[in-house]
Amino acid sequence: MKTVQINRIIFILSLLFLISNQVQAKEFSDIPKGYWAYGQIDELTNEGLIGGYEDNTFRPHKYVTRAEYAAMIIKAIGQENIPVDTMYTFEDIDNKHWAWNYVIRAVNLDILKPVSNSYFYPNDYITRTDMITFLVNILKSEHITKKEAINALQNNYLDFDDIPDWFKVTAGKAEVLGVIAKEPPREKYLDCENNVTRAQMAVFLANLKAKIEEYKQEKIKEATTPKVGEGIIVENVLRYDDVVTLPAQTVLPVMVIGQISSDDSSPGEMFQARFANNIVDYEHNILLSKDIILIGKILDTTRSKNFVRNGEMIIELSATNKDNYLVRILGVAEFNAKAVEANKLKKVGKAIIKGREFIAKDGQILYIRLYKPMRVNIVTGEVLD
Repeated sequence: MKTVQINRIIFILSLLFLISNQVQAKEFSDIPKGYWAYGQIDELTNEGLIGGYEDNTFRPHKYVTRAEYAAMIIKAIGQENIPVDTMYTFEDIDNKHWAWNYVIRAVNLDILKPVSNSYFYPNDYITRTDMITFLVNILKSEHITKKEAINALQNNYLDFDDIPDWFKVTAGKAEVLGVIAKEPPREKYLDCENNVTRAQMAVFLANLKAKIEEYKQEKIKEATTPKVGEGIIVENVLRYDDVVTLPAQTVLPVMVIGQISSDDSSPGEMFQARFANNIVDYEHNILLSKDIILIGKILDTTRSKNFVRNGEMIIELSATNKDNYLVRILGVAEFNAKAVEANKLKKVGKAIIKGREFIAKDGQILYIRLYKPMRVNIVTGEVLD
């Protein structure tokens, strides 16, 4: 069976989302306002993600089937109409089933797996282990060690010894993320092998939404805030909003990737380089990242020659802008090998001086001046034209 890895970005973007046409709030006869999951059930019902029954009940303790789970999740992430890459055939569910549209997409997105190659078992129930695993798979979470996960579970659950060892890291991440549905009076029990009830499903989904909204705000902040860090401070920069201009003649250290030389490299030859460190202003906003790959071009070379000259090389450097065009940012720079005495052989009382080749080895730093003012966006890190 083809396994499709869940695309976390698709889920995050689609959950930011939901159905814009709100329906009128609905009260269920078996969900009083003091019910532990009242707020989450009310929220998701109003958004059309879950619903009740014709007799005006919600049936909060009814278990969620695999087909219902597929429908709730696919609607929650707004993927009802995504193209289906692989069309599966099952003995126990087909395109006449009310949930087929959701099931086939849930299987393609790897949200649910068939029990076998031929059977989906749409009426089987979803366990809390299934639900917790799904949430952890799609949510961003920092790396957590097994020890940290165990500590989080031990401090919060009385049934820690009943949690399978293979599931402890996943459950620990879910606890740290704060997405586990905890139903009174069993808040201190993970009950990982129990089936998920409709009320618990509402809380799980509401927690997922809240976490996604939190990530949305982080993304907005990240997309509008300059990156900061340590590096080489450049003076006399001008800033207007998110665009900073580095003045012409600014000297920047550049580190060669690979090797170039006056004797072995040829005019027109390309090479790569990067800044020796982050280039920052006095507020430590990163103007140019050390991770930017610069494209170098050798304009001219002069070979070293005995008795006459040392090797010379003329280069220029460019960076790629958002449209993938090269932007010439560092001016033409000339490098000349230092004159040294070498191979002092006394012949007829005369010292023989050999010219030296100019070599820039991998990691060697060259200092290059900007040939014109350079503008950079300190939020995106883009070198502008």
